Amino acid sequence: MRSNLLGMCSVVATVAVAGSASAGYFDTFSTTWRPTGAQTGTLAGTVDGQNGWTTRDNFTTATTVGKWDQQVMNVNDANGNRKVFRMSNALASSTYSSQVFSATSGQVAGESNAALWNNRGTNGSSPYSPAQYGAYAATNTITSSLSFRSATGAAQTGLGLTWSFSAKQSSVRMSYLRVVDNGSTGFDLIYSDPGANGAFGAGYPNMTIASGLSYTQLHTIDMGITFVDGVSNVGGQIFGNDIFTIRLNGSTIYTGTTWEAYYYNNERITAGTPRLQAVDSVLFRVSGSNTPGVSGGGFYFEDFSISNSAVPAPGAAALIGLAGLVTGRRRKA
Repeated sequence: MRSNLLGMCSVVATVAVAGSASAGYFDTFSTTWRPTGAQTGTLAGTVDGQNGWTTRDNFTTATTVGKWDQQVMNVNDANGNRKVFRMSNALASSTYSSQVFSATSGQVAGESNAALWNNRGTNGSSPYSPAQYGAYAATNTITSSLSFRSATGAAQTGLGLTWSFSAKQSSVRMSYLRVVDNGSTGFDLIYSDPGANGAFGAGYPNMTIASGLSYTQLHTIDMGITFVDGVSNVGGQIFGNDIFTIRLNGSTIYTGTTWEAYYYNNERITAGTPRLQAVDSVLFRVSGSNTPGVSGGGFYFEDFSISNSAVPAPGAAALIGLAGLVTGRRRKA
């Protein structure tokens, strides 16, 4: 299993470097491609298997292979004639490893000695125990950029999707940024950050960091992580100290941290040893209930890139917000 994962990582890293150009990224994709083994009903132009993108786990056996409501398609409108990647949550699932993953960055990113841990077994769902690793981190930075807008130009009730830096085709993620259609004024961006000792839920709610983004305007999201060795210990409670930055149309709108505190305290590979999780890809996840009303619509994505470029330093206001994040948690704990 280990050698299989290592081989997978080396192959997709090669195609990712070639496909990392920011402008016209999806122009290099086919609008008719269907991979071998795709299920009946798979849409033409599926992103699966194109330039390192996948919609299946490493074992190609998940029941959702190729069947998400996603495709590379040609669009000719006021924004020009080009190919885009369209995706919606018409079909959704609680799975991780078989959802849509981008091509990988040139290097695996994480803290020192962090690894691409993957605990999915040979049928795509049964866990390995202990988890297997694919490669160790070679850099402490990862960045990704993409532009999006509505595929219909109007409200689509129930539409939503989450972007996360992840280990490709695995069940882990180190960040969370969700885009949802609020059903009236546009798109909202929602950020989720773990609390003390990696806790989620009460006391650490999701935060809306942008709202009412136009359905028709193209919005550019830049995400970046600078991994910092160790964690923050505040009054005996563990918090992440990695820096996760979110930029909207060139301006930093939020600076928080990764999910390292969760993996540090939960899902450990070895009992008593904190888990250091590395990442190399962006997960496009559609979870929850199916939303058939958005089938064939959803989002248009353009100009995707993923790299290990240095993350732009947040402005003074964002740094103050990050400091308040930690002190605020201490009050809640």
